[in-house]
Amino acid sequence: MIQTKYGEFDGNRWEAVCQVCFKLKYEQDSYQEIKASPGDHGIEGFTRKGDAFQCYCPEKQYTQDELHENIRDKITKDLKKLISFEKALKSKLNGTKIKRWIFVTPYFEKNQIIDHCAKKSQYYRQLGLEILDNDFDVLIYDVEFLTKYLPVALNSIGEKLFIEPDSVVTQDIDNFKNSGSEQAINIINKSISIVENKEISDSSKKSEKLAKSYIKQYLDGFSVVTKLQMRFKESHEKYLRNVDEMATHLEQKKIFHNSSNKDFVEQLNSEVRERINSEFSELDPATRNRLAYFVVASWLADCPLRFDDL
Repeated sequence: MIQTKYGEFDGNRWEAVCQVCFKLKYEQDSYQEIKASPGDHGIEGFTRKGDAFQCYCPEKQYTQDELHENIRDKITKDLKKLISFEKALKSKLNGTKIKRWIFVTPYFEKNQIIDHCAKKSQYYRQLGLEILDNDFDVLIYDVEFLTKYLPVALNSIGEKLFIEPDSVVTQDIDNFKNSGSEQAINIINKSISIVENKEISDSSKKSEKLAKSYIKQYLDGFSVVTKLQMRFKESHEKYLRNVDEMATHLEQKKIFHNSSNKDFVEQLNSEVRERINSEFSELDPATRNRLAYFVVASWLADCPLRFDDL
């Protein structure tokens, strides 16, 4: 099992996810899966346009050099099966010639693997295999090739999508806190208001600690939402709709809430988590929590959530 920025995978799980993604992505190109039984033929599926796919997931977290060697050797080994099983593949391809043999793996670390693929492309073009196009090409794709379809694919095998936030260290939090930006000032002042239950007060150790926790949630959540926007547009649009709808009720919630600022924010956190958990069942719990925490932290930073005297 290996950890990726979209969750954990082993060989079986990776292939299952890939197959669902291929069927969704290439439905219009008549994608055909090839089962591993009675034998591995060097491809796990193909389209009538000539794209053939082979999936590979490393067995463990390798060093960069080890990963490169494992991927290189697997590509070399699997390509040889095109020769060994040419007759069987010709029957299955039914006139389709393979134009692109695409090796799909969660990630690769060294660009030298692209050079290896290019050399293999040239070598196999010269073999004159009946199942290969004259412009046969070998390519390597990582998980980003599948991102649009990952939520559905993971859900189909009982898994959830994990989105890894960018690394946030203490120095990042301190830099943000001391930046003098409007967002930083808002979070600092509102943390004081939450702890002291006043609009303006002197800071304390508790409010300092609270401000840093909100800044961490803000930075973590911002990177997750950015990745949603870049790679999972439908989920991002759904997120924006939900946040906008929740924000419209903030002012009324504050007016009719008679307890302390602390109690109000705790209730708000609970309501937002409930909403995010309900609407984003395709995401894993850690990712849903980061989105929920970001909603409240961003309201504190950007002013939809205020503690002015009424």
